[in-house]
Amino acid sequence: MMQHLDTALITAFVERWQPDTNTFHMPFGEMSILLHDVHHILRIPVEGELMRDDPHPDVLKLDIHDLVRVPVDGPVGGEWKSKWFLNGGIHAEGLLVRGREMKIRDLEVQTYLFVLLGSTLFVDKSRDRLRPAINVFLKDQRRVAGYAWGAAALAYLYRQLGMATRVGSKSICGCLTLLQAWIYEYFPLFRPSQIL
Repeated sequence: MMQHLDTALITAFVERWQPDTNTFHMPFGEMSILLHDVHHILRIPVEGELMRDDPHPDVLKLDIHDLVRVPVDGPVGGEWKSKWFLNGGIHAEGLLVRGREMKIRDLEVQTYLFVLLGSTLFVDKSRDRLRPAINVFLKDQRRVAGYAWGAAALAYLYRQLGMATRVGSKSICGCLTLLQAWIYEYFPLFRPSQIL
């Protein structure tokens, strides 16, 4: 996990998560992270255009090819598989470098937003790979501000919490900063002590 996260605290709350109801079962009742909480904590839009596309993986690969301007076939085919797209994700650092190298302003902004969103709101378990589906919503930069990013981040976190409660799951991903901040907000006893 990231250094700013309290792994033990997050693990304790994951153990209380009930995927059937999307709530934490506490001794005094049920609680859940709500859209209001997301807006209050992260200050990102929870209203707006929904992000509901679920493109086929091959479509996502082609989108990434278009973004980084690497040919689908040919001599870089092996490079594509290892450097750009591996285990269902795009290498974050390589994408940032490629965005800067291309010197095309729109693509540079798109790659930056892709890495920013993929490493904050939609974090995957590898920690260095990005979920390609995010890029679908960044292609038209005029629409980016109109999406309900907070709602999408919360839905993704709910899904990851549900997956983390399955037998055999060893880790969790998603916007864990949101989860930890929510815990601190509603359970101030768990906040780290402030030494002045």
